[in-house]
Amino acid sequence: MAWWGRNGRFQPYLISLVLLLVAARPALAQGSRLPLDAYWDTITQIRNDLRAAGDEGAAVRQTAVTTLTAITEVELSNGRIQPINHSFLIRQLQNEENSPNQLAQLLTAYLASRQSWPDPTLPKLDQAALDDILRQPEFQYTVDEPNFLQRLWQDIRQAIEDFFLRLFPEDNTVRLPVSNLLAILAAVLVAAVLLYALRDLITGFTADAAMHAEDALGGQPLTAEQALQRAQELSTGGDYRTAVRYLYLSALLLLEERGLLRYDRSLTNHEYLRTVAHRPELAAILREVIDVFDRVWYGFQTLTASEYEAYARRVETLRQQKEAR
Repeated sequence: MAWWGRNGRFQPYLISLVLLLVAARPALAQGSRLPLDAYWDTITQIRNDLRAAGDEGAAVRQTAVTTLTAITEVELSNGRIQPINHSFLIRQLQNEENSPNQLAQLLTAYLASRQSWPDPTLPKLDQAALDDILRQPEFQYTVDEPNFLQRLWQDIRQAIEDFFLRLFPEDNTVRLPVSNLLAILAAVLVAAVLLYALRDLITGFTADAAMHAEDALGGQPLTAEQALQRAQELSTGGDYRTAVRYLYLSALLLLEERGLLRYDRSLTNHEYLRTVAHRPELAAILREVIDVFDRVWYGFQTLTASEYEAYARRVETLRQQKEAR
């Protein structure tokens, strides 16, 4: 007793610390799992020790950190094991800027969640209200049986799905949208038809360069020289687009005069190419002339004076092709 007299009165917080260690030892000795009630009792004890810590707050903090670190699971009343992570609480306990009183308030707030942790309280099901809802007209319906055509369509889709599933089993890394396969095939088919139609629209225009030109001559057929002269007049005035049309027309008319192809306003530009396919050199030059004509006349591509001169030189090369024998 003399020792206690020299060192002052026995502090109450030391008693609490000893009691915490004694209470926690049996539970922690069983491992990292605590029953739910024992867990909340442990949190309550830590909170109370922090309130009474006084000058010995550091020791109480360290004991609380050791206790919480050891608890990793809680056994619920129904026997289910709930993992639990105390990293946030441990960080707050190790932060020296937090006073013991602030830490006690934090644990008080944590204890307040006990009523709803970890299983939330659910409202009782009102069966009568649910029955009233299900009796509404929108829920009173029957599923229509598929007709013959619908069943046939389902069988076709199922056959296609089975076929692709045999090619690509379920454990295969390749995945195809089998359920939408027919829709995809139909979309591809429609796209192919549209592309074909656009190709005919763009490249299948007839060589109508002479149509308005012949109308300007009172319906008289236009000659190669007349078309060339008209092109020169238009280019001098800066109308390169129309001049390109007359240049192209003059080349077609001259090739017809020399027996290299048959000029027909109902033929498309690419059909003209097919008529001279047996003459590769002529076909190569004609293809270049047609490509520029299509871009300028049908695609409304503008030409500069130098670009028009280059096109005129290419047409002149075409006009120099020898007669067929």
